Amino acid sequence: MIISILSIGDEILAGDTTNTNSTWISRELTKIGGKVDRQITCQDETKEIISSLSYLKNFNPNYIIITGGLGPTDDDITRKTLFDYFKVDEKFDKEYWDELVSRFKKLNIQIVESNKSQAIIPSIGEVLPNLIGSARGYCFLQEGTSFFSLPGVPKEMKEMMKHSILPRVAKNISNPIFRKLIRTTGVPESTLAEKIIKITESNHDCKIGYYPSVHGVDIRLSGTSMNKVEKLFIALQNIFGDISYADRKISIEEVIVKHLILKKKTISVAESCTGGLIMHRITNTSNSSKILNGGVITYSNESKTQFLGIPSNLILDKGAVSKQVAGEMSSRVMSKFGTDYGISVTGIAGPGGGTIEKPVGTVFISISSEHSTKVKKFMFGNDRERNKIRASQAALNMLRLSI
Repeated sequence: MIISILSIGDEILAGDTTNTNSTWISRELTKIGGKVDRQITCQDETKEIISSLSYLKNFNPNYIIITGGLGPTDDDITRKTLFDYFKVDEKFDKEYWDELVSRFKKLNIQIVESNKSQAIIPSIGEVLPNLIGSARGYCFLQEGTSFFSLPGVPKEMKEMMKHSILPRVAKNISNPIFRKLIRTTGVPESTLAEKIIKITESNHDCKIGYYPSVHGVDIRLSGTSMNKVEKLFIALQNIFGDISYADRKISIEEVIVKHLILKKKTISVAESCTGGLIMHRITNTSNSSKILNGGVITYSNESKTQFLGIPSNLILDKGAVSKQVAGEMSSRVMSKFGTDYGISVTGIAGPGGGTIEKPVGTVFISISSEHSTKVKKFMFGNDRERNKIRASQAALNMLRLSI
């Protein structure tokens, strides 16, 4: 099955709006066993839309999903362009117009004349309902290809995809693609590939994709045989062990919160170079209040002494970025908040502040529990923002391995 996506909008091409629509559509189609072969973004211009549709049609797709340009303003030209492209006449849907007038009145909003364009329907083709907005979609069939046109507003597009398009596509997928995901962290892509090279060299049935990011490496397996994909997934998981932290699209902090709740354990955090990022990530997770008692951002040397009681002479002797200070931070924050685990991070995020002994990117992370304190040194890069993210990820991963 061939599926293509056409996004329409000058604001996307200009970089003013991130094209989250195509990402979401692709992900949802993937979940039901489909596959998007091509994605195109074009301007809000008639000739560009027609050119893009003609190009995609050359590949004989089963479906072309179009988003954008169905609003009531002058720059929303998708509707008229599609009607011309499919050679259909415009009809005014008075019943829907009356519905819009009533709906706007209940919201105490004055409906304007330009909204009448949203009551225009094609003489031939299907109208797709919009249950949460005013711009309806359309479906046209041409030489075996179904063209679905949807609004560009993400919330409206998603609802219409769920109700009108995904169920249709799912029914017509005769050879679904089965997929499995392995989320890893703390190990680079090249090392992961080396670990499984014997399996990958003999694998001829499934596709293996590596997708690195600042948080780690996702490994995606896909194939037409569910049994073969599952067999490969188990084999790789056995090799990776603790390197893998999830088999679906969830964050490491979600995994941690879930396990801490199950174990009825609590944590506290002392952050320096990450500036509260670890606590931010944890508190972005539902039910985090059950496991996070509190924390401190001790960014300066004085605050480390004032709020955590770390001896100033230790900081002077060993340095704020050191194994000794990191260990004191995690054990003292654990004691201060009465938690089962204490986490600490201290480092040089950059771009300045580094020395020959401790260059930019040097980070010490410590995890304390009732029985031990473990400190690990990391050497990240020169980019401040990436260093903060990588440090927070490494700290969360150390905690995961500890629990």
